[in-house]
Amino acid sequence: METKENIVETNEQQAQIVVSNKNRQRIDKLMGLRDLKYRGIFSGRTMKILGFVLMFCAQIYLCINLVNNSVGVNPATMSFAEIMDILSIFALPTFLAANFCIIMTSKTKIKKMLIIYSIIALSIFLLVIFIFYRYMMGFGSVINPENPYEFADIVTKKIFGKVINYNVFVDLALFSLFYYFLFYTPKKLVKKGSIIAFRCLSVLPVLFALAATILYGYYNFGVIDLPVAVLAILPCRSFTVYVIFFALAFVIKLRQYLFIKWGGTIEEYNKYAESNRSSLEISVVSAVVVLIVSLIDYLALIINPMVIFCGLGFNFYLGFVAPLLLLLSYTKKTRPSIWDAIMVLIFIFAVIILYLETGLYIFKH
Repeated sequence: METKENIVETNEQQAQIVVSNKNRQRIDKLMGLRDLKYRGIFSGRTMKILGFVLMFCAQIYLCINLVNNSVGVNPATMSFAEIMDILSIFALPTFLAANFCIIMTSKTKIKKMLIIYSIIALSIFLLVIFIFYRYMMGFGSVINPENPYEFADIVTKKIFGKVINYNVFVDLALFSLFYYFLFYTPKKLVKKGSIIAFRCLSVLPVLFALAATILYGYYNFGVIDLPVAVLAILPCRSFTVYVIFFALAFVIKLRQYLFIKWGGTIEEYNKYAESNRSSLEISVVSAVVVLIVSLIDYLALIINPMVIFCGLGFNFYLGFVAPLLLLLSYTKKTRPSIWDAIMVLIFIFAVIILYLETGLYIFKH
C-alpha cells in the first residue's frame, strides 16, 4: 500500500516529466522554425566598412576644428563639422555590430579580437605620450621655460583631446575583454567552480568603464585635473553605450541558458544560433534594447541636465542605429579577403593625407 509521501513524490515526478516534455516540445519547435528565409542585407563586413567611414567623419571634424582654432573658418564650414561630429557618434556602435557578427559565428575569434584591439589601443596610447613629451614639452620649453608642462598640457588637451576621445580601440578592447570572460572558456578550465569564477571576471571591464565615467564627471566639473597620460588610456564612449552592449551580451547569455535549461543541448543551440531566425531575433532584441536605453538616457537629461557632465543625456542619437540593426544579419558570412586589409590601409592613408592637408592649410594662412 502506497504511503502519502510516496504518492506526493510520484505526483511531483509526473509533474516534472510533463514540464520536461513541454520544454522539449518548445525546443523542437524552435529547431523546426530555424530555417527562416529572411536575411538582413548588411553583413559584418558592411558594418565594419561603415565604421571606418564614420571614423573618418570624426577626423574631418577634428581637422576643421584645428583650422577654426588657428585661422578661423566660416559658419557654414562649422555647421558641416558639427554634422561630421554627429555622424562620428555612430562609429563605435557600427564596429560593435560588426564584432557581434564575428562573435555569434565564431567564439574562437574572441581572443584574437581582444589581442588585436589591445595592441592597437596601447600603440595609440604610446604614440600620444611620445608626441606629448617629445614635441609638446619641447615647444613648451621654448615658449614658457619656467613651466613647459603647463603649455604642453593646455595645447595637447586642446588639440588631442578629441583624438584621444575617438580612440575607440580602448572601448573595443574592453568590450572584447567582457565577451572573453563571459563566453570564452579556456581549455584548462574543466571544473564548474573554475568556470563560474572565470565568468565573474567579466565584471572587471564593467567596473573600469564605470570608474572612467566617474572620472570624466569630476574632470568636466573641474573637481580634478586628468593628465594626458590618463586621458589617453580611458575609454572614450559614454557609459550608455556600455549599458547597451552589456545588456545585449546578457540577453544572448540568458537565451543560451534557457535553451539548455529547457532540455536542449549545446550542440542544438549552436545549430540554432547559426540560423537566420536566430539572427533576426538578435537584430530585433538589439534594436529594442538600443531604443529603450537611448530613451532612458534622454529622460535622464530632462530630469537632471547635469548628467551631461558624466557623458549621459546626449546619446539619444543612438536610437537612430535601431533601424540599421534590423537590416543586419550575422549569418550573412563573407570570406576573408585582401580587401579587409586594404580597407584599413585606405583609412590610415586617407587620415594621414587629411592631417597633412590641414597642416599645410594652417601654415599657408
